[in-house]
Amino acid sequence: MTYSEPMDQCEPRGIPIYHQFEENEEAGPSGAKQDEDGPSCLVCGRVANTGHHYGVTACLGCKTFFRRVVLQKNAPKCKYKNQCRLEKSVNAKRLCRSCRYQKCLEVGMTEDALHPCRDIIGRRNRNNSVDSSPISSPPSIPQQLSICKLMSLCDGDHELLQTITDMDTDIRTRTAHILGEPVIHHDQPIHFYSPPKDLSNVSVNHGIGPSLKVDIILLREWVSRVPGFSDLSELYQNHLMRRFCLRYTVTEHGLFTAQMPYHKNVWFLSDRTCLVSEFENLPDEIRCHLTPEIIKEQQLLAPFTSMLIHEVADPLRRLKPDSIEIATVKTLMLLKPTCLGDLVSTETDLKTVKAIRNRVISGLYSHYVKNGMDMEQLPVRFSDILQLTGGVEICADRALEEMHLLRVFKLCSFDQYSSDVIFGFNREF
Repeated sequence: MTYSEPMDQCEPRGIPIYHQFEENEEAGPSGAKQDEDGPSCLVCGRVANTGHHYGVTACLGCKTFFRRVVLQKNAPKCKYKNQCRLEKSVNAKRLCRSCRYQKCLEVGMTEDALHPCRDIIGRRNRNNSVDSSPISSPPSIPQQLSICKLMSLCDGDHELLQTITDMDTDIRTRTAHILGEPVIHHDQPIHFYSPPKDLSNVSVNHGIGPSLKVDIILLREWVSRVPGFSDLSELYQNHLMRRFCLRYTVTEHGLFTAQMPYHKNVWFLSDRTCLVSEFENLPDEIRCHLTPEIIKEQQLLAPFTSMLIHEVADPLRRLKPDSIEIATVKTLMLLKPTCLGDLVSTETDLKTVKAIRNRVISGLYSHYVKNGMDMEQLPVRFSDILQLTGGVEICADRALEEMHLLRVFKLCSFDQYSSDVIFGFNREF
């Protein structure tokens, strides 16, 4: 054929293309040539692909047709008063669904022959059911029973996550006390920061290093108290801790910012300093601290500050996560396998990390169930909380770049320990 010839010349002579398609509808796989010596289907007379189905000799096409009618319960009706011809010489499959179904019943096909699990259409449900009828739906497990079963399976994981949460709360309480957080009861844990809502003692940050010092000092204790972390090899522990360092600080200062009065251009740090992305419409309490040197430094950090606000602070304000959800996010970021980590970890390390991550996720799910969260809302909330890690991750990676930049231009200094934790990763690997 040449390109100038019409496409419809390719159609085989005798049977149009659309008739060929209808001929094979619901018929299943078959050879081009039928074996005329085999048994024929008692419904349509077809010889190829014929076997014993649902109590009678039938082809795959009629078997599939009967199963669909029974399970979909669509009750086809004949337009010709149930007088359609169902003979081998006539294409019975295309004439009438109602008469074809009646013929299936007449030759002996029975609904009871359908297998309750194997013959369903769609996703298979393997729950045992007292009523094995293929037409009736298997009874669902009572919600109370399924929840109790889930809780019994996840109690250990929930306790693990609660242990991490208690540790996180303890360290946050100590951090707040060190930074001068007002204390109502000395023995009362601080699940989240509760800073004064006024901005009278807030200043613009001039040197990010000192603002992170308390967090970095307590970071090693935080990671060492995560169950299973001490079982990892020392090299892998150091790798994970240094990678987690800025993710930890971004999360903590994001929580502090979310508790402060909202301002779209201000990121607050827990030592009551702030970063500013734009200088218009700033509160007077913050504007009074601006100097040409500080403005220059803040302008250099402005894109990063804007990223922190939109990717971390705004989602935290919107979602209002509880302390267990925050502990989950932080633990998953700490124990996140990386390509570089594979070079410094053992097979046992990776198995341990995977096991703890799975238990933490299971514990969060159990936390939601125990607190009676609606089962339709649970996966939505679960997804929203896990997506917090994405914003923190990209901001932490950007923070490392910004801190390198500040060091190059000598706009910020870090003490030896903080410098080793933040930048030591790049020197070792």
